[in-house]
Amino acid sequence: MLLSEYDKSAVGRANVALNKILGFHYSREVTSPKESPPSDSLFHYTTADGLKGIIEKNELWATSAYFLNDSAEITYGYGLLKEVLDDWLAKNPRPEDSLTLGLARGLRKSFGEDLLERNVIWPIYLACFCEDDNLLSQWRTYGQSGGYSLGFKVPADDLLTGQGFKPEPSIYTSKWVKVEYDRDAQAKKFSSVLEPVLAVFDDPDTARAIATVRDHPLVGYSNFYRVITDMLLEELVSFKNEAFKVEEEWRVVVRQRQLTKQGTDDGGKTPTPIHFRSSKGMLVPYVRLIPTDPAKKLPIACIRSGPTLDKVTAGMAVRMMLERSGFSGVRVEGSDITVRF
Repeated sequence: MLLSEYDKSAVGRANVALNKILGFHYSREVTSPKESPPSDSLFHYTTADGLKGIIEKNELWATSAYFLNDSAEITYGYGLLKEVLDDWLAKNPRPEDSLTLGLARGLRKSFGEDLLERNVIWPIYLACFCEDDNLLSQWRTYGQSGGYSLGFKVPADDLLTGQGFKPEPSIYTSKWVKVEYDRDAQAKKFSSVLEPVLAVFDDPDTARAIATVRDHPLVGYSNFYRVITDMLLEELVSFKNEAFKVEEEWRVVVRQRQLTKQGTDDGGKTPTPIHFRSSKGMLVPYVRLIPTDPAKKLPIACIRSGPTLDKVTAGMAVRMMLERSGFSGVRVEGSDITVRF
């Protein structure tokens, strides 16, 4: 069907509704105040092999969220969103032919049965960081046979594009995100998206217009659905079980965002550069995070060796590797924690 053949009045009303939702998203993502790290750096813990790869290859790895050490890393958020939608459906009855009801049920299925049962997988990759560069719980994970924390400079005024690195796949964007551990706060964040967005579809004229142009490529139902899904995913990727609160985690979230474009998307003609490593007998997908400027190094401010390593010897080796790989101005020190693993 040609665009000119759609009902112009319905297209106009649907477009107004879509712009209302996009404006809501813009106010949340761009104009609202953002939380910044307590210092100008965030810290990535890794093994000796991990440190060697980061420095020598001048790249970070963002691992598929479905393959991280915590197997519920991302499905935790899916389960919570399903609960929030169940609660909304129970408290907000609508007629069976209501577009709002159909949308809420569709979201519940997508984020509930389909995702929890892995019938649908949205590619999401994470690189994890902490606010503290000398955290005992992290050393217990990475430092038993020698580990390191790498401090990366973080611009407080630009958490979206000011990382100093970017995803190798040009269709993906990356963003600094602070992890939320409080379950009530997480549910409120979901509701703060769902309630105003679903209310848009309660207007009878808007609902009729969207139904009239349902398959329109720009303002049809599927485009509304993609936008709302993207907004919910933006919240979901920052949620984690309260048991991990001691980590004070921030993460770089890499995914293909509908509402924030970066680079180019040629419709799948160019294969997405996904790489694989082995871990615990299983293949693990990851994407490379490379310097935004190919002529520059990753924005590493400091490196700390773990408490099981001799500070002098470990520091000497790190400085030698940094010098050989062309890094300068990186502070190197060791942990003073006295601990037995």
